[in-house]
Amino acid sequence: MITVKATREGLIGGVTSSGYVIDTHVPYVALPSVNAVHPVHAVRVTNPLNGKTCIALVLDVGPGNEHDDAYVFGGSRPLAESQKTFGDGVPSNGAGIDLGEYVWNFLGMTDNGPVEWEFVA
Repeated sequence: MITVKATREGLIGGVTSSGYVIDTHVPYVALPSVNAVHPVHAVRVTNPLNGKTCIALVLDVGPGNEHDDAYVFGGSRPLAESQKTFGDGVPSNGAGIDLGEYVWNFLGMTDNGPVEWEFVA
């Protein structure tokens, strides 16, 4: 498992890069690689502060980067941790994963903070 900063993707009613219309019922996350987005990719996400764990689908790309395969598949640290801004000039928040509403609530997150994640078979 890798520990990274997580942020909340609270865009209820919006559409993810995979075409999923965001709601509060489906456990999903966003990882910064277009190659990770697929309904058969699932991750285990754990809040290390309370031990709660959730299995979620990877249904979106983010936060910020779209081609951070070295982090998502290779074990490197997220590019967002070392970037001041993304390519479009948007400031980086340093996060390595976005959590959908269901996952955010299930893990008991109250603010951006650390989570551990790994792919599951």
